[in-house]
Amino acid sequence: MMEKLRDYWESLDEEKVINGKLFLFEILTAALAGVLLGILLTPFRSICIASNNEGCSASDCGCCKDEDD
Repeated sequence: MMEKLRDYWESLDEEKVINGKLFLFEILTAALAGVLLGILLTPFRSICIASNNEGCSASDCGCCKDEDD
């Protein structure tokens, strides 16, 4: 197994000509994978989208923790 891996690793040094469309596809795939991983691995934060004109006692989103104290 290590011999196959070593042969593959050494074959990566060879210069190859690739199609421009294939190169663009590889870049887009890497970018989209990075965005997807970034979305999945970022910590979730609670977001309150409301005007809260009624006061903090009426909202359950936890935005007004400082005002309730």
